[in-house]
Amino acid sequence: MLWLTFLIAFGLDLLLGDPHSKWHPVAMFGRLAERTEKQCREYFGNTVFAGGLGWFLLVGGCTAAAWGIGLLTGYIGAGVILYGCIALRSLVEHTLAVARPLDAGDLPAARRALGMVVSRDTSVLDENGMIRGALESISENLIDAVNSAIFWAMLGGVLFGAPGAAAGAVLLRTVNTLDACWGYRDERYLKFGRIAARTDDFMHWIPARLTALAVAVASGHFRRTLGTAWKHRHHHPSPNSCWGMAAFAGALGIRLGGPTAYRDGTEPYPYWGDGRATLTIKDLWNAARLCLISVPVFLLFLSGPAIFWWSGGG
Repeated sequence: MLWLTFLIAFGLDLLLGDPHSKWHPVAMFGRLAERTEKQCREYFGNTVFAGGLGWFLLVGGCTAAAWGIGLLTGYIGAGVILYGCIALRSLVEHTLAVARPLDAGDLPAARRALGMVVSRDTSVLDENGMIRGALESISENLIDAVNSAIFWAMLGGVLFGAPGAAAGAVLLRTVNTLDACWGYRDERYLKFGRIAARTDDFMHWIPARLTALAVAVASGHFRRTLGTAWKHRHHHPSPNSCWGMAAFAGALGIRLGGPTAYRDGTEPYPYWGDGRATLTIKDLWNAARLCLISVPVFLLFLSGPAIFWWSGGG
């Protein structure tokens, strides 16, 4: 019955996509996080304790609520909840939203489309820079926005059934959203957001590495893809991001990374991959296809341990 959860989730994602609405659960959670941060800071200041308390209240409360919904609605309800925690169609659509105007020679429209999904300064990017930004976005967010939710929903479902699947998906999404809200290394969030940032790193650790393996299998260039991911695994401030980005670079035979201009300065990232530095619009279409193929491969990787557990091996 757990497979029903994934069929419902991906079926709804395929049909409906990620609705951009202020009533989307993730958007509502973001507003709740703002109010919670304000209250925690008011009582406990800019401290690790304040941020940890806010994290516990938000993550613990939402995860418990998802468990209760899963308990009442079973695998169907868990599937609907998982749908709200993944964004596979959205990843592909945002990538192609950059590819199509570039193909038509409309650079301003491509910059606007890219600016919706990245924090870098798109106004200074040429065509190559925009393609690179879109490729790095889809390869990094494949972990954050899809595979990590699959992993934790599967783990929760195998161990605890429908309530565990629902709770696992929400646990991942709330942790990831709080990292996006609080996980900055600046004066405001260095202490307050420490627990949010560290737990997010932990939640993505296994999915990131399994994603690189899935991309390697899906690409047809197993050794090159996995070798590139392994070579550059430490070449990013995040312990997880480069597994996806470097894997895509190896799979597509290209080079990603390098100095990146943001609105508050430039980050001197190293280059990832030993392929060609000149990127093409076709690379965006190939990346979208690779993303779609690698997700079911990722699910198959998780199926083996799950079947082993259900058969009595666990």
